[in-house]
Amino acid sequence: MTKGQRLGDIVGLGGIVAAVVLAILANVFSARHPHRWDFTRGKRYTLSDATRETLRSLDERVEIWVVLPAGDPLEASLKQTVAAYQAESAKLDVHFIDPDRDVLALVELQHRFHLEAGRSEDGRVTTDAVVVVARGERRWFLTPNDLFEAAEGDNPRARPHEEQALTGALRAVLGGEKTRLCFTTGHGELPLEPSQRGWVGDLRRILERDNYEAVPVDTTSPNAHDPFKDCTAVVVAGLATAFGKDETQRLRTYLLEGGNALITVGPVFAEATGPVRFATSGLTDALSPFGIAIDDNLVIDTDPSVALAAMHGEAFFATVKAHAVTRGLLEDGSHPAKVVMVRPSSLRRITPDGAAMPIDILGTTKGAAAVRKLEGDAKETAGPFVVAMASERPKLTAKASHGPRLVVVGSSYALAEPTWTQPRPVRGGAMLVENALSWLVSRPPVLDVPERPWMPAGVRITEQSRVDVRNYVLVYMPLAAALLALAVGLRRRATEDRP
Repeated sequence: MTKGQRLGDIVGLGGIVAAVVLAILANVFSARHPHRWDFTRGKRYTLSDATRETLRSLDERVEIWVVLPAGDPLEASLKQTVAAYQAESAKLDVHFIDPDRDVLALVELQHRFHLEAGRSEDGRVTTDAVVVVARGERRWFLTPNDLFEAAEGDNPRARPHEEQALTGALRAVLGGEKTRLCFTTGHGELPLEPSQRGWVGDLRRILERDNYEAVPVDTTSPNAHDPFKDCTAVVVAGLATAFGKDETQRLRTYLLEGGNALITVGPVFAEATGPVRFATSGLTDALSPFGIAIDDNLVIDTDPSVALAAMHGEAFFATVKAHAVTRGLLEDGSHPAKVVMVRPSSLRRITPDGAAMPIDILGTTKGAAAVRKLEGDAKETAGPFVVAMASERPKLTAKASHGPRLVVVGSSYALAEPTWTQPRPVRGGAMLVENALSWLVSRPPVLDVPERPWMPAGVRITEQSRVDVRNYVLVYMPLAAALLALAVGLRRRATEDRP
């Protein structure tokens, strides 16, 4: 080997060493100063200033659990989005769980966060929440509907909302005290604890899971001068006896000073001999500023298209009207869950001075009837009737997110345990209550996160699909090309000596 060759080898070796050193330095620099380039349409994975501010304000660890099967269109998108979040803060602990494979991890997560799991028609394991954001005892749950908006039609499209949903969840678990819901007691309402006369069932578990604090409030106590202090919203879960005058005035004062309430009240039986009659709920003065009154009657709908045969019209499927409270319950081509009304009373609009204008959210068919007593000469009134309303008064201050809000459902069974144990097609009552509570206590949305553009809807690639694609690419297509080449070669060989 000549001197020149040795010098060339040394220079080559030095170049390799220098390249390795430069690669190491580049990796160290990129690890300490991470930066991501977003070449997607509309800068889909570029975080807004609001999200960056939220992430940089993290002063303790926050967990993000993503529960999605491999190949789900949301999985790849969420991985990119979460990676962008992690690039802004080292305080995020992110965990991805494949429910079809990580069975033990899924069971542990179910036990910790009280998730519900089931199987879809194609055998995949699904959960009621696909993302859980947790900080200590505070947690927030996101469903697929929170993460994207779908548009149906000949050209299916989706608008991603991952950043709005994740940033909103982070702000929720970083917030202050839990949202306090005060359940009234003392009038035969459904209690928060199991009892012989029933209870609110799974609703309490769902509330506690979603960072609500459900507390009982006895408005009949002699010392209950300000029973609704510190209540974000009041819940009246049915009545067996009417509210007293003083109790109603306290509820009215609470509402007019900026409070919110969900009232589920059906027929209240009068204490009298003779035919069974219905009495007033005692809530008229509290509801009148919202333009709502509860009738002292029982609504029966025997229309075959809505009536439940076993209940002889005392239970039926309600007609749903458009409102934020009925989100997901209207016909949209996806078979929404139906709302079952059990022994309801009708509601009506009233117009005292300064009253708000309520909006009908549930109704009956024209074939419905309302009765004032159950025996003797029962006078009936023809339908249709309104059995649920929502109303909102003007804001008290310019900085308030909304004015006092009220939702009234004319059935004492709306919060009963069976409402949350029904199968999905008839579980609309549970969705209605959950939507109503969210609407009542809503906070300003994350409006400073910009909307993303529409894009073609993703398609889920299953494991079997991956195997099929691999076989086509690596086996079937090369084999087909080889057979075609062999056939052409044999054909040419057989005909090459022919004139």
